[in-house]
Amino acid sequence: MADSISSAFVSVFFSKLTVLLIAFLFTPALVRLLGPTGYGQYALVLSIFGIVNDVIIGGTSDAVRKYISERSEPDWQATVFGYVFRPALGFGVFTGVGFFIAAWSGLAAAAFGEAFTSLFYLLAVYAVTEQLSYHNVRTLMGLELESRSEPLKVLEKALFVVLALTFLSFGLGVDGVLTAHIVTSAVVLVLALGFVSRRIPIRSIVSPLNVSLPRRQIVGYIGSTMVFFLLLNSLYHVDVILLQYWTTDEVVGYYRGALSIAEFLWLAPLAVQLVLLQRISHLWEQGDIDTIQQQSQLVTRYVFLFTALLAIGVAALAADFVPLYLGPAFEPAITPLLLLLPGVVGFAVARPTLAINQGRRSLRPLLFATGACSLVNLLLNLLLIPQYGMVGAAIATSVGYGSLVVFQSMAARHLGYRPLTGLRGGPTLLTIFGSTLVIFPVAELLSSSIVALVVVPPLGAGIYGLMTIASGAVTPAEVRDVVERVDILPNPVERRLVAVIERIPTLQK
Repeated sequence: MADSISSAFVSVFFSKLTVLLIAFLFTPALVRLLGPTGYGQYALVLSIFGIVNDVIIGGTSDAVRKYISERSEPDWQATVFGYVFRPALGFGVFTGVGFFIAAWSGLAAAAFGEAFTSLFYLLAVYAVTEQLSYHNVRTLMGLELESRSEPLKVLEKALFVVLALTFLSFGLGVDGVLTAHIVTSAVVLVLALGFVSRRIPIRSIVSPLNVSLPRRQIVGYIGSTMVFFLLLNSLYHVDVILLQYWTTDEVVGYYRGALSIAEFLWLAPLAVQLVLLQRISHLWEQGDIDTIQQQSQLVTRYVFLFTALLAIGVAALAADFVPLYLGPAFEPAITPLLLLLPGVVGFAVARPTLAINQGRRSLRPLLFATGACSLVNLLLNLLLIPQYGMVGAAIATSVGYGSLVVFQSMAARHLGYRPLTGLRGGPTLLTIFGSTLVIFPVAELLSSSIVALVVVPPLGAGIYGLMTIASGAVTPAEVRDVVERVDILPNPVERRLVAVIERIPTLQK
């Protein structure tokens, strides 16, 4: 049975949360074991792999989860799975061969240094295992079985940490970390295929069923999605690559450390984005713009409020958290982290709109909007990095991230809905600024970093929650609806929580 949208969100959210917590605990060990230079090399390799392989992965994996979700007939789903699997395998092998040639020919060494030759050989294998792993996991999501796909992501991260630390203890360095990536993706590939086989006959990979598919549309969607991910992933990786060209591995390590913290803010937005695509596709096919409008307004407002809370907390505690988390040597990462936060919030707000726009079979508006944002990001990084280094990269990337919400909202208006009209600007801004006026002074008054990190998050969350209800950014009725839909708390706790919230005085009263 397919998971409901609320249970799917809970599955994705908590898997993302668990993965982030594992990464949160693992990153300081990784940074210390690799050092700034080794961590910079690892960040660069992941950026190169991200730009190349994520494009290939995104094209086929998003196509399979979109088209499988359009119809519930088993034969349709099996035919879609088999049809998309073949280009998925082909693209993975093609990418792997490209990395192999770059290593074998000396191109990787000439461009980045001798240490990168072995790393590119490993990327050749990783490209294939990761591609097939993603295809099977995203198939489970297309079948709306997030209760199966999400635990696999947690398993992959946990197993990766264990293997990476083991290989690092043997002195294998960045090569060992990449080897851990390969092994874990291969394990998830096998396990995910086992879950898929319970709903879809695996023989459909080689023996297509007699079902008529919109093959040209699927091929067009794969191609358009690949272009989309190329543009979108340039936002993640162009700054790191250009920093490597104009600065040093050490500076890249500092900047990547700042990014690793800033990206924690995307927990809820990513969960929403991953759940929406396979559940919004049929609404586009039915032309149900009213429902799309309602869902886009609601999730955009909740994502904005939640991400703004996290951004306030990170900004208030950056000076305490960064040296403690990444180590005293990474204190230079504080400034780029603060500069990245506004753009990270903007990117978060745009994520639900990205998923909704991607749910259409025609991706032209999505591509124009993402392309404009990518161009802004690239030009600003080229302009600012040579003169200002990682500070320039942070400013450029923050503006680039922020422009995404503007361009995607313009695309949404072209398509007939307006995701930002439900933000409740006055109450939302009052919540943000009112909470900031309390949280920042409290963080400043606490002289101990440990005490600040223990006290400020729960205190800040409580103040922010009260301000959210009191200002009218979220009503008690909406809170009650969310609590009932998510259904993760015991009923007595739910009733008590709702009763407390309903007693909070609001400006609307």
